[in-house]
Order: sequence, then C-alpha cells, then structure tokens
Amino acid sequence: MIPKLSRFLPQHHLYLSKYRVILLSSALFLGFDLGVLIPNFIISSQLQEDAVIINLAGRQRMLSQKIAKTLLQLQVAQTINVTNTATKEELAKAFNQFDETLTGLYSGKIVTGSDGKPVFITAVKDTKSKQLVTQAKKIWNVYKIKITPVILSKNQISPQILREAIIYSNEHNLNLLDLMNQLTTEQQNVANQKASVLQLIQISGLVMALTNFFILLSHSLKKLTDGDAKIAETLNQLEKTQLQLIQKEKMSSLGQLVAGIAHEINNPINFISPNIHHAHEYISNLLNLVELYEKYYLQPVPEIDNFVEVIDLDFLKSDLPELLNSIKNGTIRIQKIVLSLRTFSGLDEADLKQIDIHENIDSILIILQNRLNNKLNQPDIKIIKEYDQLLPPIECYIAKINQVILNIITNAIDVLEIKPFPLSPEIRITTKLLENNHILICIADNGIGIPEEIQQRIFDPFFTTKPVGKGTGLGLSMSYKIIVEEHQGEIRCVSTPGKGTEFQLEIPIIYSLDDSIKI
Repeated sequence: MIPKLSRFLPQHHLYLSKYRVILLSSALFLGFDLGVLIPNFIISSQLQEDAVIINLAGRQRMLSQKIAKTLLQLQVAQTINVTNTATKEELAKAFNQFDETLTGLYSGKIVTGSDGKPVFITAVKDTKSKQLVTQAKKIWNVYKIKITPVILSKNQISPQILREAIIYSNEHNLNLLDLMNQLTTEQQNVANQKASVLQLIQISGLVMALTNFFILLSHSLKKLTDGDAKIAETLNQLEKTQLQLIQKEKMSSLGQLVAGIAHEINNPINFISPNIHHAHEYISNLLNLVELYEKYYLQPVPEIDNFVEVIDLDFLKSDLPELLNSIKNGTIRIQKIVLSLRTFSGLDEADLKQIDIHENIDSILIILQNRLNNKLNQPDIKIIKEYDQLLPPIECYIAKINQVILNIITNAIDVLEIKPFPLSPEIRITTKLLENNHILICIADNGIGIPEEIQQRIFDPFFTTKPVGKGTGLGLSMSYKIIVEEHQGEIRCVSTPGKGTEFQLEIPIIYSLDDSIKI
C-alpha cells in the first residue's frame, strides 16, 4: 500500500504543477461568476425597484396636494351651490392612487404607475423608510375615514363631513408631505449606497479579469521561451491575442462606464421630468388665482400694493413660464446626451445590426463636444458635415464602427491642438454612396498633416508619434482590423504635410461573413 501511495504522490504533485495556472484561472473565473455577476444582477434589479419606489414616492406628494386642493374646490362649489362632479371624480382618483401606493410601500402590491400601467412595488425594507411609511399610514388611515364619506356621497355632500375633512387636511397634509419628502430622500440615499456597492463590485470584477489576464499572459510567455523552434510563430500569435484581449477589455470597461454614467444621470432626470408638467400646472393655477384677485379686488390694502411692487409681480408672471421652459429644455438636452452615450457604446445592440451611420456620427460629436468648443486660449474647432441624404442603413457591429470613428475624430482633434493652432481649425465629415454597394466616410482636418515617411506605418500595432502617456499605438491598428479584417472594407489615409489629413473609410452596406475575422 505504501509503495503504491509513494508512486502516486509524485504524479499527483506533477499534475498540480502542470495545471496549476489553469486551475488558478478557473478559480478566478468561478470567483468572478459567483462574486461579481450574481451580485451585479441582484443589485441592478434592486436599483430598478428603488427607482420605481422613488418615482411613486414623489408622486405621493403631488397626490396629497391634489386631494387637499379638490376638497377646497368642493367646499367652494358647495358654497355657491354648484354641482362639481368632475372635481369629486378627480378626488376619488387621487384618493385611490394614494391609498394603493401607500399600501404597496407598506406591504408590497401591484399599483398604477406614473405612466398609467400596472407595476409591482415591493415593501420598503430599511428601518427608517418603514418608520416613515408607518407614520404616513397612521395619518392616512384617519384621513381615509374623513374623505371616504365625501367620495361616496351621491348627491349633496354634508357640510359637516366636508368641513371635518378639510380641517384634518389643513392640520396634517403638511406632515404627510414632509413624510413623503423624507421617504423620497431616504430611498434615494439607499439607491446611491447600492449604486456605490455595484460600482465597487464592477471594479473588483475588472481587477479579477485583469489578474486572470496577466496570469494567462505570463504562462503563455513562459511556454514561449520553452519552444525555440516555434518562437517566431508563437510570438506573432501572442501579439494578436494580446491585441484582441486589450480591445475586449477596453470595450468592456467603456460599456460599464457608460452604463454607470447613463444610470446616474437618468435616475434624477426621471425624477425631475415627470414633475415639470405638474409644476407648470400648479404655477399656472396660482397665476390665474392672482389675476382673479386683481380683477375682483380692485382696491387692495397698501401692504399688498407695496409687496407687489417689491417682487415686481408683472415680471414674475412673464418670467415664470420661461423659467419652466428652460428647465424642460435642459432636461431634454440631458436625455439626448444619455441617448448619445447609449448609441455610441451600442449597449442595446451588441450584435450585428443595421444602423443609420449619420446618427452614430452625431452621437460621437455630442460626446466629444467638450473637446471641440470653449477651450481656454484656443479657437473652437468647427465641424462641417456634408452628409449624403440618400445613404441607406448599413449592417455592422455598432460599437466597433463607433470606436473607429471616435479614434479618427479624436486623432484629428489632437492634431488641431498642436501649436501653432490653425486660424480656423475645422474637421470636415463627408459621407457618400458608392456604386459598388459600399459607403464612403471621409474625416478630414486642416492640421499639420503627416510626414510621408510615417504614413506607411500609422496602421502598425503599437506605433505612435504622441508623447509617452498620451497614446498606445493601438487606435489606428484596431481601426484597420475592424474595417478591413472584420467588415471587409477599406481604410485609407491621404495627407499633405502643412495642409491636413483625410481618413477614408469604405464599408459594405451588407455585412459579409466570408473571410471575416471576429475580434
């Protein structure tokens, strides 16, 4: 038995020594799957739920105000002996939405979302949010008792019942609003904490992936030195593999970065955007109320006249709508920037798909806007677009084509930032439909140009003329592989020193798999 065991142990150690790198790599991948992907999925789902809760908590404030307002409108209608069925229906709708949403926040329930569609919300889980919802529910339960007879009354509403509901509303509505504000803030804090944890997990996953990459790379280099006969062939293959891995890591990191930015921007914008309309409506109602006072209360007391003069009421009435329109336009611009980020990275279209190349170019220009304009002691770079409006959609890998266009425009900007600056720096982007079922994209600058002795090397891997730390020499090399090897197109450089450089991208309209090399 012992001799057999002694023979087995050396073989066992040899086996572990031979495959230890593979085992370590597998362990890292398993750790990545269990420690990164699963928590990433769980937290992302929770963030979506938190976004719904934040949106509905914000809506609760509007609904509580609407309930108080409609109660007062019913009292006014009753005073002047007018039946106001529409106001009662509005009260019932706001009452039902507030009640079902508060119940959902307390115990979980399917409720009517802000878009009118049913949505399931889970009960709030953190201690402070639970306390806030419990306090709100305690106030609301009494509120319900006061309001329900008003809603259920078929004809004339009892003045006593209506008066009691209004008195309770005046006494407790501000408390209810404050609780909903605190709940919204608390849920936002919870969502921010989860987002921070998600970013930490993503960074950890990237570190694990890079660690695994360098372990595999070192193992490959060691194997390379052991085979003298295959050094040249193995080294060539290793450079290609390295280039592909770097490309994948860059696109993966970029996708995570864009997703994080889009989420962080989109979350508060989704909170602001739906409320702009309500704010506009409330302010319009208040201004109309002021006009009614001015119409029927012709001789106000001097204190009111003085205050009207101090606040410049006429200017306020004319400027408020413009102020709201500015907020609305700013929100729309931010939403367009988020859309441009998603279009550039191809987060929703990772596979082969038809695209409008003009939309993608415009998205890239929006992303690079800060490098084109408003630079200190440097003229703005003018973008001239000459698009062929008859250009059909092309079939391609969106994120990779976007990367090529981004690389070339970024290089053009880098050239135009070299002193002495051109008097009128410009980048001209031209598209054209060719007769061979290809499209042509030309990106030209009026910079210093490229010397002839360098033009033959610009597509070589790791070749760069930029200072250390500013360029890796991979941008144009990867652009060449994406256009020529993967999309079966052509990329050309036409440059005249002292006058500028033009890159020409010729891409097939229909993607062909023949002889293509996927990266």
